[in-house]
Amino acid sequence: MTSDVDAIVVGSGPIGTAVARRLAESNLQVLILEAGAAITNPPGSHLRNRPEVQNDPDGYFATVARHVTAPPELPGAIDATLLGGQGVLWTNNCPRAADFELPDVLSADDWNHWYNDAENVLGVVQQPTDDSKTGKSVCRRLDENLTAAGRSIRGLPFSGRELAAESIYYNAPADILAEASDEVRQRITLQPDTTATRLVHSGDRVTAVQIKGPGSAESRIEAPLVILSGGAIATPRLLYVSGIRPDALGRGFSCHSLLFAQIVLEEDLAAARGEKDISPRYWIPPTRQAPWHLQVMRDTCPLPASEAVDNPHRLLEFQGFVAVESRDENAMLITDDGGMEFRFSLSDNDRSRMKAMQADVEQLAALLGPWRKGCEPTWVPSGSHLMGTCRMDSSRGPGVVDREGRVHGFANLYLGTIGLLPTPISVNPTLTALALMLRTCSEIVRR
Repeated sequence: MTSDVDAIVVGSGPIGTAVARRLAESNLQVLILEAGAAITNPPGSHLRNRPEVQNDPDGYFATVARHVTAPPELPGAIDATLLGGQGVLWTNNCPRAADFELPDVLSADDWNHWYNDAENVLGVVQQPTDDSKTGKSVCRRLDENLTAAGRSIRGLPFSGRELAAESIYYNAPADILAEASDEVRQRITLQPDTTATRLVHSGDRVTAVQIKGPGSAESRIEAPLVILSGGAIATPRLLYVSGIRPDALGRGFSCHSLLFAQIVLEEDLAAARGEKDISPRYWIPPTRQAPWHLQVMRDTCPLPASEAVDNPHRLLEFQGFVAVESRDENAMLITDDGGMEFRFSLSDNDRSRMKAMQADVEQLAALLGPWRKGCEPTWVPSGSHLMGTCRMDSSRGPGVVDREGRVHGFANLYLGTIGLLPTPISVNPTLTALALMLRTCSEIVRR
């Protein structure tokens, strides 16, 4: 099937949608293929903007579980096929990686430039809950301890905005498109319920994308440019079943070991019961001495609380992220029919950092209040924020794509996913991956 599109983007998550918008801003006709259907109204908007979800934040994990799958070996590495991708489910937290963790694929100035661009596209607010009375009290209590150790606590950059009703609005792919002009949106076609089953290629070019809709026979769509943004699992799987199998594909990935805990704040640190106060959202950035990422906020807690708290302002979570080392022993093995097996283990260094971070959380939490019963520090299943499954070239070695995001051996095939991050970073990875992809878009347009 021939088409009149200039580019096909496989995947409708935040990165795929942002790529489509950027290419359409350069007068390209773009088709977005999405394997799933809409679960929100308007399509591609965030599930967490629903009133019933906002009113029950701790029930959110059960809600998300209905819409995702995960490999049994890495139950934290979720994959989603729905309109808007994981962008209708994500936490929206968008901190920048620490300078000492940034992949050495861009200069410091270039990283700053593309981070600025990515923050603009995602609508990132640097201080999303700056008016939180509870948050200010928590920051004052922790600040002296952190400053003495050369650390800091600050607002957690967030893709969204504060609402007048002491709540926040979560941006999603629908909002990325809504910010574009009518002319740009008219150049983008979103086709849900359409699975990309294989890339057809000849020589150094992808000539077509083979697709299948619900209950239909397979067909092909041709386009001179193809960008895969189907996530860190679906993207390498599509490459492999298409016979595109660089040595680095699926090997040496990283992810986050994730710790959850919830405390009951001392009464004088929290807003009074019934008082209007937006929930705090702060973070403690990683340092060389404490190379992990801590989020200090009232957001969601998956742990089974067994203690009632009559003032919700007194609840506060610590969420801690340790970046797992990239080792070739950690591998995503794919079969010809798309089956997968993950081989994964923690290194001694991983376990050492996890132990140190938990001690750090316990020390900081002791300054604020006791653990809520049932919500003591708990490590959740491995695999959160899977990165590096289709990594970019770096000083670490050759990857699946070059430093412009182009798949080796191909002139018109690019990747846009957190799977291309070549080295571990301890912060939420979406912003960093989008910064790289926006640079790739500039190279595509230049070519």
